Amino acid sequence: MAEQVGGSGARGGELGPRRLTTVHAVGQALAVGPIFSAGAVTGLVANVAGFNTPLSVLLGSIGALAVAYVVSVYARRYVGAGAMYEYLARSVNNGFGIFSGGIYLLGLLFLGSGGIYIGLCFLLQGFFAAHLDTTIPWWVGGTAGLVIACLLNYFGVRLAVRGVLVLAGLSAIPFLILAISIIVQGGDAGNTLSVFDPGETSTNAVFNGILFAILLFVGFEAAASVAEEMHAPRKAIPIAVIGTVALSGLFYLVVTYAATIGFGHAALDKGAWGGSPSPMGDLAAQYVGKWLSVLIDLAVVLDALSLAIAIMVTAPRLLFALGRDGLLPKVMAKTSRHNTPVAGIVALGVWGVLILVWGGLTSYAPTADENILVTFGIAATAGSFLVETIYVFLAIVAFKLVWDSRKGPGVWWRLVVVLVGLAAPVLAFKGSLDPFPGYPNNQAVWFWWGGMALSLLWYLWLRFTRPDRVRAAAAYAADHMEIGEGEGKEPSAVVPL
Repeated sequence: MAEQVGGSGARGGELGPRRLTTVHAVGQALAVGPIFSAGAVTGLVANVAGFNTPLSVLLGSIGALAVAYVVSVYARRYVGAGAMYEYLARSVNNGFGIFSGGIYLLGLLFLGSGGIYIGLCFLLQGFFAAHLDTTIPWWVGGTAGLVIACLLNYFGVRLAVRGVLVLAGLSAIPFLILAISIIVQGGDAGNTLSVFDPGETSTNAVFNGILFAILLFVGFEAAASVAEEMHAPRKAIPIAVIGTVALSGLFYLVVTYAATIGFGHAALDKGAWGGSPSPMGDLAAQYVGKWLSVLIDLAVVLDALSLAIAIMVTAPRLLFALGRDGLLPKVMAKTSRHNTPVAGIVALGVWGVLILVWGGLTSYAPTADENILVTFGIAATAGSFLVETIYVFLAIVAFKLVWDSRKGPGVWWRLVVVLVGLAAPVLAFKGSLDPFPGYPNNQAVWFWWGGMALSLLWYLWLRFTRPDRVRAAAAYAADHMEIGEGEGKEPSAVVPL
């Protein structure tokens, strides 16, 4: 099914030695931003699912686990910094891989390499206003986050991933304190399993909640980008992506259950969760104290920063892989003395500045503060659409990969899991596009479609002007041997699904 081309494309620098472990891969998979998502994104689920928000999150977590399994199918076969680009190039053909790589790159640019810095702008500004009674310029948070993400990544992937792990770990503590406190106190009307009864709202409400719950997990596949620098990537990456999604799902379930009983049925019906700029902070002040509300809001800021750091690990490595293969200017394959993709980091730094300028100059809303929020929503939604498009591609191709291995044990349940993995992003699209959003939110759809078209044009230009490089694309993913494997073996032929 794949074009198998020996050798490799245009060479540049080298990434770091293969010292990373499963723990580092988990840190990279935390690009899902679980604390940020729990604080900011769960409100989207609550807006439609209400008292059944935990049920929607539970079912959405199952769908996300299926998508994680789909990614693991490829991670067991191929190793490369280009990850999604190389997965689809080796499994389908080089042209489709290049097209998909362009889509995924643009998704990263809008989501974690752009939109998150706008998010840091209003998060930090809001934190200073709410808890320090101080006003800071809107751009300070995003600029500071961009500088930190670039510097940590320049000085080494291990330092960057450690930063992600530390920030994510510290950020989780206030949320767990809040959840435990609410559950122990019984919330508004006592602990209850009725949150899992769709009769409390409606089956349609639960279904619509699932569509948004899936968005809580976008970004977990970032773990695959550090495969070249791992000691045993074909074991570690699947463990990291599936394990991180499972743990994140459990975290979301505990937090959303606590928040649901904390607000209570009546308050949720009035939009208390989705309508608050800091719903978890409100609950913290009510059930624990103002001090925890401060820590909750700070935790959301810190986790948004950890997400930015994680994506700054992923996106420059994709640029590095594309530059190494001669599909982008060769300068993109340049690495620093710390074995980090310095050209990609610089490019992402410039892109982050441009996104901040875009956020400051646009006028999607009547006030500057509202415009920053709307701009963040447009960028994050466009990025999510582009990344979820890759999830769809991966699931469709994974079905054939699993089918081709049907002589092995358990093939039927694997096929079912892959189909669930296909349904998850499709349902996410349905929830976001039905009904079709109006202005200015529809700008995200145009960016998504424009990104698809731009990726196709890029591939066609390469196909007609650099056919030799297209033929040699993604060869590194097939050639790269895991430590301990014999020379000359084809990884995809010896690694089971």
